[in-house]
Amino acid sequence: MAINGIRSSSSHISIVIEGDTDTTDVEALHNRMMNNLCGDLHFSNICCIFRVPQVLRRHNPKAYKPDVVSIGPFHRGRKPFQRMENVKQWYLHNLLSRMNISLKLLIEGIVRVENRAREFYSEPLDHLNQNSFVEMMILDGCFLLELFRKFRDKQHRHISDPIFNMDCMFQYICHDLLLLENQIPWFVLNCLYTLTLDPKDDPSLRKLLLTVFSSHHQLAHNCRSYLRHLNNNVHDEDDDDDKILHILDLIRTSIVFPFKDQFDLSFYDSETELMHPALTLSEAGVKFRRASSTDTKSIMNIEFKDGTLAIPQLAIGELTDSLFRNLIAFEQCYPGHSHKITSYAVLMDNLIGSSKDMEFLCEKKIIDNWLSAEDASKFFVKLYYDTVLNKFYYGGLCSKLNKHYDHKWKTWQEKFKRTYLSDPWKFISLTAAFILLLLTLLQTIYTVAQTCSSDKHHHYLCL
Repeated sequence: MAINGIRSSSSHISIVIEGDTDTTDVEALHNRMMNNLCGDLHFSNICCIFRVPQVLRRHNPKAYKPDVVSIGPFHRGRKPFQRMENVKQWYLHNLLSRMNISLKLLIEGIVRVENRAREFYSEPLDHLNQNSFVEMMILDGCFLLELFRKFRDKQHRHISDPIFNMDCMFQYICHDLLLLENQIPWFVLNCLYTLTLDPKDDPSLRKLLLTVFSSHHQLAHNCRSYLRHLNNNVHDEDDDDDKILHILDLIRTSIVFPFKDQFDLSFYDSETELMHPALTLSEAGVKFRRASSTDTKSIMNIEFKDGTLAIPQLAIGELTDSLFRNLIAFEQCYPGHSHKITSYAVLMDNLIGSSKDMEFLCEKKIIDNWLSAEDASKFFVKLYYDTVLNKFYYGGLCSKLNKHYDHKWKTWQEKFKRTYLSDPWKFISLTAAFILLLLTLLQTIYTVAQTCSSDKHHHYLCL
């Protein structure tokens, strides 16, 4: 029966659309939509390993992809990494043989933490059953542990080791281990480390990794500073291993742990620009110097005191871009971390407005640049495209610099010094010009005086 375009039966209702032969089966559509509804999204409150969002990835897709080795599930199984999968198997065999450990012991240890490990990833891993997931964690985790131990102790290296027989290979792997998508949970790594621990010579896992990454030129200062901090603060609660999420998080911690927050709420009410470029500040009398490695523990500790801006040296090279992008992506994706690295990128971008600013900072040895001046000047602005900065941690520093800049007499004074007092010949020329001007003025006054005196004398004679 059809009433007003609606057909009904005892089983379901169909809606007839005039002028169209198709009909919509309400009951079937209802069932299909109900089946597609998600009662729960797979987004654990403890997840901290993410695929980088496309809005960030699009600016430099290569910066987030591993080159040599896949760690974890996101890049697993790709053809370019097949050779390293064989190396992982070989490294695990070496570990079990050297330490005389049962593989069954490792499997049982990881099975106990499997569910928690899965929750560390931002998307469901349904394509990996329990056996596949546990095998991946053991292979990847033991590969990393063997890699770090071989780096520390050359006696563990085999004569045919494909990694340590190539000078560049270890550095390439270190690059891949600092990608957000290429991580395994820290507690999994620590679990395997504990099960394979040699108490005679093994330090803590965190200290071992910091020692390893200290060999990386761009990370050396921060890793060594954090290592000294750990050695000097054995009972510090903030240095609990359980607070580390993965290897990238450890490196971020080594950079931000000593950072002195310079947040200034009043700075957000200002309508002035964030900060002036380096050369403009220099012309306003701000002196620039490279902060001593003994004075600062982090590249982020930039201080302005007594007219001098002290900035720790930063090395900029091909790998720096990838490191900063992944650190910033981590801050953007993980709600548990503040935007301190992002703030640093924003500050440095404002400080380097052109290639001339970059050249100036290189002359001051503040930037150790391995790129062209033009590419380096655009380095920081590209890093934080499409990011959100919920709190700028250098507001107080910018306020101090802006106040200093606002004293115009300092600007004139510094320009005067730069133009005329920096070069002795310019100073001599200025002095000679001043003396000539003074003599000319005196001559003019004398001539006018003489003329007036002559006119008065002439008027007296006429009388």
